Amino acid sequence: MELKLSQDLFGNANVTVVEQIYYDDTEKERYLNTFSSLKENGYISANSFNDHVWIMPCPIKANDFRLVFNIEIFGVLNQAVKAFIILRRSSGVSPHNCYDELQLLKKTIRVSNGFKKTDRIKQTMLSMSAPRAYKLSNVLKNFISFFPCEQGEEILGICNTAPFAIYGNRDLPHFHDVLIFNDIVNDFFQTKPIELTLKFMPIMIWWLITNIIPQRPTEFLLTNKDCLEHRPDGSMWLKVPRIKNENDSPDRVIRYDSIQIDRKTYQIISSYKLKLIELGIEDDYLFPRDFYQLFRKRPRRQAFNRVTLYNFDLLLQEFYTEVVEGVYSETSLEKIKPGDTRHFAIINMFLQGFNMLSIARMAGHDVIATQENYYSHAEHFSQSYVYILAQHMLERKISDTIPEGFIGWRRDAYDRGKIYNDQDTLKMLKVEYGYCKEKSEIFPSSCVEACRMCNNYVFKPVIEKYEQGIKWLQDYSTFLNQRMNEILSIMKKQCSSSHLSGHPRSEEILKANSMNLVKYMNQKAMVDSKLMEEDRYD
Repeated sequence: MELKLSQDLFGNANVTVVEQIYYDDTEKERYLNTFSSLKENGYISANSFNDHVWIMPCPIKANDFRLVFNIEIFGVLNQAVKAFIILRRSSGVSPHNCYDELQLLKKTIRVSNGFKKTDRIKQTMLSMSAPRAYKLSNVLKNFISFFPCEQGEEILGICNTAPFAIYGNRDLPHFHDVLIFNDIVNDFFQTKPIELTLKFMPIMIWWLITNIIPQRPTEFLLTNKDCLEHRPDGSMWLKVPRIKNENDSPDRVIRYDSIQIDRKTYQIISSYKLKLIELGIEDDYLFPRDFYQLFRKRPRRQAFNRVTLYNFDLLLQEFYTEVVEGVYSETSLEKIKPGDTRHFAIINMFLQGFNMLSIARMAGHDVIATQENYYSHAEHFSQSYVYILAQHMLERKISDTIPEGFIGWRRDAYDRGKIYNDQDTLKMLKVEYGYCKEKSEIFPSSCVEACRMCNNYVFKPVIEKYEQGIKWLQDYSTFLNQRMNEILSIMKKQCSSSHLSGHPRSEEILKANSMNLVKYMNQKAMVDSKLMEEDRYD
């Protein structure tokens, strides 16, 4: 097994040294020393290397991982697995991955009777999903390179048959359900009494912040109580936690980025902080354990003094049960997961014309290309946005949602679609397949490029030209759809190409394309709302 270790170089910088290590029972002292070092620094909790159970604390996930070494029946294999896990943790593998690798190794050792029945290893891989089988193959390859055994070559051959796992893009909830959830969040926290909303304040702050700032749920829950800053120039800022891995080390470092926010967000978080003070809850975290425990019928003992990801997931499920279904009677919505908003935020940034470097930096991606996986959702979301907006226009709904960003784009100018009778049209100007509500003294100087997507246009053709008029609308809807897809394609290509993204005017071009995309989305929504009115929307 290759072990990467960081070493100090002349007291100034660290270099990574790669060492090939094989298990040797006579070198037990090395494993004991590594165990002792990890224990002294708080990375492992156990009395000794020989303990049956080790605890690996993970402050980032607010969880203690319990590693049980109960394969003593296989003798030296149990000791080798312990040594393997110790070295993995010391080289920077997270507690969660150490736990997962141990589970995979124990399962394989048991089913294969200590690697003696290799055909069972192949059967085990075939029974797993492709990503899981691929992970098992990598764990076994690492372990066999560390612990050479008689069946090692055969096991490596089996591992090499595992296909490379292609991780598809995460399935996001349908955008229609996301918008309904968004409307519920806004209405619930703006209109319901504090007695109902207090319990779910972390949900509101999560929805408000992480739809705009692409944070992982674990990062969001690490937010400090002193996260707000009101600067002398009047600007307001939020300190956002970012988890950074120290190379080839068990350390996970939390750094903070300051991001400018609007007054509304600042006031909401400030009000929540004041509520914590009123409740007598004092803690370093914005989402302390004691606040969460206030609303538990049977508060459980919890090692970490903040809301964990498990706690937050449970709170979100309760919000769906008690509020979405209980208060608003929405029982069939596809549920949003805590990590989904990070995806929404990245799509927001892409559709608003942020360049790939900005997105990578905001999302905490070490590799610029990582966010390309998110862009495949952009076309679906833009189409869904158009459809929902067209419905809002038809139903004369005005949505006052979170400003900026794809979820909550300003839609307050779209109270359209009043159906006019013949008497009303006598006062209007006759135009192609309908009428114009513009004042005659300024017509046509105020005209846009096409009546079909004008706010003042009323679609009302004469009977004999009705079908022609419908086709006229449908053709333009199809044209706008093509333009949307073309612009999305250009934006995706620009973001994924290092040459194009490095162009001096790259950001300017992206912003211009983003503005055009929004323009065509709004125009298509306007045209489609007219087709919906005529029940001819496809």
